Amino acid sequence: MNNAVISLFVPLLLTACVSQTSPTDATPKPQPITEPELSANLISLEARLNDSILKQTTQLSHRHHLKMTALQQDIRNLKSKLDRSVAAPSPVVNNNAPLSPENETQDGKLIVGETETIWLDSINDSFAARIDTGATTSSLSAQDITVFERDGNPWVSFNMAHEGVDEKLQIETPLVRYVRIRQASADDIERRPVVELNIRLGRLSEKTEFTLTDRSQMTYSVLLGREFLKDIAVVDIARKNVQGKPKRPLSANE
Repeated sequence: MNNAVISLFVPLLLTACVSQTSPTDATPKPQPITEPELSANLISLEARLNDSILKQTTQLSHRHHLKMTALQQDIRNLKSKLDRSVAAPSPVVNNNAPLSPENETQDGKLIVGETETIWLDSINDSFAARIDTGATTSSLSAQDITVFERDGNPWVSFNMAHEGVDEKLQIETPLVRYVRIRQASADDIERRPVVELNIRLGRLSEKTEFTLTDRSQMTYSVLLGREFLKDIAVVDIARKNVQGKPKRPLSANE
């Protein structure tokens, strides 16, 4: 065998030897993982997982907050529109409306003072009257009281003194009933007749019950009590003669 053949054969032989070697013999075998390495890997994986969950939760919470804020604003806008639509119109002030007179309240009740002047139709004259909210019924000064019968019905006749006039004024009118009055200064019970007379006070004309009693020792011959005042008048004790003197009513011939 000459040198030329040997030089060609040797490389081929080496190549064959190399090709017959197992591939697995050239790859290094993996080293087994230790317990500390496994634990470290799990901790790292858990940390990455928690971080990912936190980021997703934060994003969801932010989007939810934005939606809730927008919804609340929509509700406020809708409520504002509803309030404007149902708002009551501003009251219209009528400058031409008549004002309540100084002797009446806003609801039309008379304002009366400590004393007032009334008109008695039965006598066709005016009298000074004391306003007494402590008395239940009104009373009239009467003397020479006589009860009699007329057309089968009880009537009463009495004389009433008039301030500034010496003569007594006689009145005859139907008897309504009797009341029993106990005086604070006496133990006896007094039986008084009650009559109904029409009086005028200010613009008001009203039938009123009066008990008859001798008030000649009193300053005022007429006393107006609560039954007359209720629902028609309020009392201002700091004033007097608020309603003024009633005008004489016109007769049929006037």
